[in-house]
Amino acid sequence: MRVLNRVFPLVLLLLASAPSPAYADTLERGPYLQMGTPHSMTIRWRTDVASISRVQYGSSPISLDSTVTNEAVSFDHEVTLSGLSPDSKYYYAILDSSDAFLSGPDEAHFFITSPPVGMNNTTRAWVIGDSGTADGNARAVYDAFQARVGPNYTDLWIMLGDNAYNDGTDDEYQAAVFDMYPELLKQSPLWATLGNHDGHSADSASQAGPYYDIFTLPADAQAGGVRSGTEAYYSFDYGQVHFICLDSYETSRAPDDAMLTWLETDLQATNQKWIVAFWHHPPYTKGSHNSDTEGALIDMRVNALPILESYGVDLVLSGHSHSYERSYLLDGHYGSSGTLDPS
Repeated sequence: MRVLNRVFPLVLLLLASAPSPAYADTLERGPYLQMGTPHSMTIRWRTDVASISRVQYGSSPISLDSTVTNEAVSFDHEVTLSGLSPDSKYYYAILDSSDAFLSGPDEAHFFITSPPVGMNNTTRAWVIGDSGTADGNARAVYDAFQARVGPNYTDLWIMLGDNAYNDGTDDEYQAAVFDMYPELLKQSPLWATLGNHDGHSADSASQAGPYYDIFTLPADAQAGGVRSGTEAYYSFDYGQVHFICLDSYETSRAPDDAMLTWLETDLQATNQKWIVAFWHHPPYTKGSHNSDTEGALIDMRVNALPILESYGVDLVLSGHSHSYERSYLLDGHYGSSGTLDPS
């Protein structure tokens, strides 16, 4: 506090004596990538001053020969680059209201568009659950991942909910996500699902709150799959993988309601070789949570899993239970753990 008390009067003096300076925007968040497809990428960021949004991009950091501008004035900026080539590397930079570079251009500001849908290629995804602790443990996991991957590109990453503790507020997202993973955010598109902690400050019915303000998700099937009409649950394609995100926290999990009706329609429509579903609450766990007694976990097992298994879904990813667990390979078992016959 002594340092602040000494500096603050000096700042006031400088502002008072300056002839109404017009200062450039300051980057407060991002850039971060959203909703990547074979032909588009959405770039978002936040500035301290409301202004228009502008991105330059091209085939190299010194050849940013295309520009996209969103003339709407905002603190939270969003620009979608379209007409891109599949499986191609693009460099980019974001600009302030005076056309000075806010972030980039350099070798770190790039992304690779998704391959054509159905292409048989290797896909590297980073999947993390309940990662929103904003502490050394979260950073250690990130550092270990970076060490394992090395110079190889991460095609996409998925957050399985409870992305920012304790309540999913905007400030908590800043600490747990944007201050924690700035390098990866600017290079690899992030896909998210809602956890119970994120849901403390968000509402799926109205798609309001920090979670829905921060993420741009394909409610209108912009990235493949069938239109859900909501960012609470959605699907997208990457190469030969069809990803399905469900909301296990706030949206109705009843078999005949909108989400699971959409789920079956979406599964009927995909021809992808691999299908991966993800949501927050695990259908089977005896760790820090109990899927024999907790409603959201039971609902996802009893109502969602039969639909997924009937359409040959290959993998389900979830978080919520803070444990490492292994089990028998399960198929067609929707009861409590005590009713399992291993044969």
